[in-house]
Amino acid sequence: MLDKRKRYLLGISFLYGVLFFLGNPTIPLYTNKLGIDGSFIGYYFACNGLGLLVFAAIWGAIGDIKHRNKVIGIIFIGFALGQFLFGVFTDKYLLLLAALISGIFFAGVLVNIYSYINDTFIEEHERNKVLSYAVSLYLLGGALAYFVGGLLTDLFAPDFRYVFFIQAVLLIVIGTFILFSNVDIIDTDHHLSRKFFWRNITQAVKLPWVPIYTITLTFFVSFSHNNVKRFLDYYVIDEAYSATTLGIIVFVAGIFGLVSNLFIAPWLMKRFHNFRFLQVQFVFAPIFLFLAFYVDNLLFVMFSFYMVYTIILSVYEPTAISVMSDNKAVSQGVLVGVRQSVVGLGMTIGFVIGGFVYQINRLYVFYLAVVFYIIVFVGFTILIWIKNQEVRKYRHDYLEEAKK
Repeated sequence: MLDKRKRYLLGISFLYGVLFFLGNPTIPLYTNKLGIDGSFIGYYFACNGLGLLVFAAIWGAIGDIKHRNKVIGIIFIGFALGQFLFGVFTDKYLLLLAALISGIFFAGVLVNIYSYINDTFIEEHERNKVLSYAVSLYLLGGALAYFVGGLLTDLFAPDFRYVFFIQAVLLIVIGTFILFSNVDIIDTDHHLSRKFFWRNITQAVKLPWVPIYTITLTFFVSFSHNNVKRFLDYYVIDEAYSATTLGIIVFVAGIFGLVSNLFIAPWLMKRFHNFRFLQVQFVFAPIFLFLAFYVDNLLFVMFSFYMVYTIILSVYEPTAISVMSDNKAVSQGVLVGVRQSVVGLGMTIGFVIGGFVYQINRLYVFYLAVVFYIIVFVGFTILIWIKNQEVRKYRHDYLEEAKK
């Protein structure tokens, strides 16, 4: 039986997945109708990433000193504004503005959900389990969003903007409910006492080298994974499949991700140290991603190799966030916010480069992601080697001291 805190946090995670991704299957057809080419699409996605880059740490710091559920309610309503404007505007430069507004508010949801979980659940196993459930539910929500969004896209074709209007209305309704709800989650805040906003922000300079190192690797993961997800939408549509087909592919991938987080990830996390688990993930992720776009049979590889890739990447997020929670020098809102800002940096640079690469050759953007995943594997291998050396040195020094 889930307690009140878990029900609330997991419910918000699910609604985030459903409502924030409902319009995604519509975007390729909508922008194609407006005559926007692939390279400029990269700029649109980059504006989303820019909002995440600049505002993730700010939203995290705000959540540290205010009620996180109120902050989340405001974020839902703000994201609704961006999606509404995206349906209203037809000029490609105004669409960039709408995308930036969406990105600014998109930046705050996971920061505050993850921070709440890290601050509330002290015991590592329980924290990992709740993080896995949270990621699972927003993956399930996102899968449902793609399925329903694909159906709505084909239903309203060729006037695709109505999908964005429906999305905006639902976001406002749920955001208003969250904003005025009386949910009172007990936040144990076991890391640090609350501080003033700007003092919280400046904590970022105190980060030890291990969080800095892992956050740096997050840039490469974000660059690759977000390019794969967003340009897959265009790839499926450009291969002459319908938005409904796209929705089914992502829906099935989401179900696989859900199963992975509920059953596979907890089992593996009990048996591997977090760093070792991350290393193993990036042995197999580039292999299956390469196969998914190397074999010349789209529907076959989408429901085979790509699904395995989805399973692997779906367990990355809870593992990485759990690693962040081990740091005690910086409050969780700022720490997770800094990480999400680096995710935004990876998205911003990745989408700009990805747009141009996709315009040159559709497959190259996916092969570039494979190369970056190999870099991540090497990075975690080096980190594990350094940590092992530190452990050996500590044991040696301890034994030497015991002999005296």
